[in-house]
Amino acid sequence: MKSNPSPFNLQRLMRTLHTYSAMWVLLLLLFFSVTGITLNHPDWQSRWGSYQRVELVALPASLQLAKWPEPPLEQALYTGDLRRWLQQDFQLKATDWHYQYDEADELLELGFKRPAGYAMVLVDFAASEVEIEQSFAGYLALANDLHKGRDSGVMWSWLIDVTAISCLLFSLTGFYLLLKNKTQKSLGNSLALLGGIGALLIYMASLH
Repeated sequence: MKSNPSPFNLQRLMRTLHTYSAMWVLLLLLFFSVTGITLNHPDWQSRWGSYQRVELVALPASLQLAKWPEPPLEQALYTGDLRRWLQQDFQLKATDWHYQYDEADELLELGFKRPAGYAMVLVDFAASEVEIEQSFAGYLALANDLHKGRDSGVMWSWLIDVTAISCLLFSLTGFYLLLKNKTQKSLGNSLALLGGIGALLIYMASLH
């Protein structure tokens, strides 16, 4: 005799989602929690790992130009080749960058934005030289910028969204499980209400 399949157990599903929704992004949750504290205290300063350096190097023969190209497509192709050279030889990586050409001085300026830093590159076609200035504000500033998603690229932005969704899932499933727990439901609801009212009162008090 065949046994009837067990009915769908919503509470078991919620418990599973509650347990594992945060575990797979546990390290990220810890990271965003710690950096939330450091962002809340901007007076906490650390220059650990910071640097600022300027290099003057020769422009490779393959990238030297007698005249700056006028068609936008040719400009994009050239600056793409230049960026790849900078990335390969000087590890200059960034998700956000721009360029501007000064025809009077025959100078090409490239700007690279990165978390906790930047890089500026000046290409002097007349002298066939490249000046590379790089600045990094330190690892604490890096962590804070990653928390905010500043200049960290699309993939990191997606990662922040995934972490936030996991937090929502963890919170909602926890609320559902608490409602199903008759012995602790009253205390849990009281704490949730108290926390919400407390946050509102603190916000209102901070405006005066």
